[in-house]
Amino acid sequence: MELLKTYLTKAYETKYPKMPWGSLKYLIGEVLYGGRAIDNFDRRVLRTYMDEYFGDYIFDTFQPFHFFVSP
Repeated sequence: MELLKTYLTKAYETKYPKMPWGSLKYLIGEVLYGGRAIDNFDRRVLRTYMDEYFGDYIFDTFQPFHFFVSP
């Protein structure tokens, strides 16, 4: 988790224009949980969850788990 915190902090400080979803999916899916995905089915399930829950669309008000309130 410290790796994610460092990565996101650096992206924020450099005023990165878009959230780096591909990098975050890789860090979370492959680095943090990749060792626990023991076969191709587990990897597919993990990738499906990453695609479902990580993207700019999570800030859309029509998402069922909408949590972001614009200031």
